[in-house]
Amino acid sequence: MRDFSVLIVEDNALASAALLRLLGAHEDVGSVTAAASLAEARARTSSASFDIVFLDVCLPDGTGSAFGSELAQRPMPPALIYLTADDGAAVEAFRQGAFDYILKPANAADVARALARVRQTRHGAPPAPLEIRNGSSSRYVAVDLIAAIESAGHYQCVHTGGDVHLVRQPIAALLARLGPGFVRVHRSVVVRASLVTAMETKRNGDGELELAGGKRVRFSRSYRSDLEAALGAR
Repeated sequence: MRDFSVLIVEDNALASAALLRLLGAHEDVGSVTAAASLAEARARTSSASFDIVFLDVCLPDGTGSAFGSELAQRPMPPALIYLTADDGAAVEAFRQGAFDYILKPANAADVARALARVRQTRHGAPPAPLEIRNGSSSRYVAVDLIAAIESAGHYQCVHTGGDVHLVRQPIAALLARLGPGFVRVHRSVVVRASLVTAMETKRNGDGELELAGGKRVRFSRSYRSDLEAALGAR
């Protein structure tokens, strides 16, 4: 298991130092970088990638949720864990696909819980079934049944065999939850790499993929390197 690289975005120096100390108790936490503002965090993430970002909701130069939205749109988004003094922020945090949120001041149990959620998804432990809500009822779909996900407005269409389920979560958040084996091939499309049977490319570099069973989805040249890496790892 490789070490996690972590970015702490927190303007309170004492809170940042306390979180650094708590992270030091976990053997799989490697390098930890701190930023005290959104401007500094953007500079850090422009020159390096991080596995996990602990992100304060209220910062001197803006909101952590705005920066979280930016990170969630990246091809390989980090695991977001929000830090807040207001438990009302949890709704927005999970809407963005955050792995967890921690009420300040953070304690050892909070940090351990959040890291456990990241480990479950990122290191091969079977991810929890995907919850499909329909009014007051819920269904649970095993991740190994999912072939592809396509955006449709505010919803994601989750394809499992011949069925399609609607989920209201950002596509980047779903990708983070699905774990190894899935790859984002377009701004609005995620596929299970092992099911790709054919690829057709247009002159501009965009194209279509055919999945086992005949379903076709588009891919973008912007995500081609991620796609080729995923296909090569099958």
